[in-house]
Amino acid sequence: MALVTGGARRIGKELALGLARKGFDVAVHFRDSRRDAELTVARIRALGRHSLALRADLCRVSEIEGMFAELTEHFTGLHLLVNNASSFFATKFGETREVDFDELVGSNFKAPFFCAQFAAALMQSSLKHEGPGGPFDRQIVNILDSSAFRPWATHLPYCASKAALGALTHGLARALAPAIRVNAIAPGPMLFPEDMGERARRQALEQTLLLREGSPEDVVSALLFLVEKGRYCTGTVLHVDGGQSWSS
Repeated sequence: MALVTGGARRIGKELALGLARKGFDVAVHFRDSRRDAELTVARIRALGRHSLALRADLCRVSEIEGMFAELTEHFTGLHLLVNNASSFFATKFGETREVDFDELVGSNFKAPFFCAQFAAALMQSSLKHEGPGGPFDRQIVNILDSSAFRPWATHLPYCASKAALGALTHGLARALAPAIRVNAIAPGPMLFPEDMGERARRQALEQTLLLREGSPEDVVSALLFLVEKGRYCTGTVLHVDGGQSWSS
C-alpha cells in the first residue's frame, strides 16, 4: 500500500498511477485539487486497485496526523510513502515575504519531515510481525529538484527547502536503517509552468547535457526502479535531469 502526497495532478498523479499499475493500492493526498484527486482515484480503481483521496494541509502537523489516522481506517499497513507535494513560485531576494517563505519551507521540508515521522511509525509497527528485508519492503521516497544542487537566484527559499529535503533523505536513511529504506529522486526540466516564457524554457534545456525536456514517465521509471530493483539502495539520490547536474 502506498501514499503519494500531492498525488492529484502533474507528476504526483503519474507516480500514483504508475504504482497502481504495478499492483499497489494507492492513497492520493491533495490540498486544494479535490476534483483532480477524485479523477485520479477513479483511474486507480479502474486498474483494479483500492484507492482513496485524502485531504490535508501538510503545513499543519495536526492535519498530517489526521490524514494518517484516516489512512489507517481504510488500509492495513503502509509500505511506501512518496513525499511529492510541493509549493513552487519565485521569491525575489530583498522582497520575500514571511508568508511566502513559510509556505515554501513548510510544504517542501516541514511536511515531508512529519509525513515521514508518521509513516515510519506505521511501517515499524507492522514490521514487528514481518522483519526487515522481507517481501513487503518498507520505503520512503522524497521528490527533490535539480535546483537543490544548483539553486536559482530567483527561487532561493524553494531551492533551499529542496536542499534541506535532500539532507533529510540522508539523515532518515541512517535513522531508519535497516528496516526502512529512504531514497530520493531529483527531476530536472520537465512540465514547465504555463507562464514560463520560451526563452526561459530554452535556457533551462541548454543547461542539460541531453538538450531536451524530461517527462513524468522518466520520474515514474526512477521510482519503480527504487521500489522493485533497488533493494540495496538507501540514502541514494537519483538525478533524473538530463545531465543538468554535470553540465558546466
